[in-house]
Amino acid sequence: MDRIWLGLGSNLGNSQQILREAWEVLGNEANVSLIVLSSPYVSDPVGMESDNRFLNAAGIIETDLDPFTLLSLLQKVEKGFGRNKKTGSAGYQDRLLDLDILYFGELVSSTKELQIPHPQIAHRLFVLAPLDEIDPLKKDPFTQKTVTDMHSELIRKIKTGEIDSQEIERKSWKVKE
Repeated sequence: MDRIWLGLGSNLGNSQQILREAWEVLGNEANVSLIVLSSPYVSDPVGMESDNRFLNAAGIIETDLDPFTLLSLLQKVEKGFGRNKKTGSAGYQDRLLDLDILYFGELVSSTKELQIPHPQIAHRLFVLAPLDEIDPLKKDPFTQKTVTDMHSELIRKIKTGEIDSQEIERKSWKVKE
């Protein structure tokens, strides 16, 4: 079984419910074992224009699926939640559900369909904050930096103005009654 680190995101619909249900759907797959899911984090869109804020989380699973079969499964789950990737659209789009493979064990791979590790990890606070919560000592196979080190470095770059601000707020999975 390989250990996989996933990113989960949504900025349309009831994002908290969508992310929780998607996590449960993954856990119901015969070849997938759920290990841990981070807290949800609310963030402004990064790398795209939208009036909708995102809810993001990170999770760890174990599976014996190969990376491309796992990617296919994640895309099937996204589609099951109504995700419709617009053909011909450039850049990022609003979405009901986005599931990304961040790390696949220690695998380093780059194909047209799939890059592992995910190429934007070190530049996205909405990825590093939840990853730091669930696995701070995970090392990036390219840089050998821990998630905590990458997270701290990104915060420093934001504070010094080297890169644009990325607003983020940790929330709870508890639903208000």
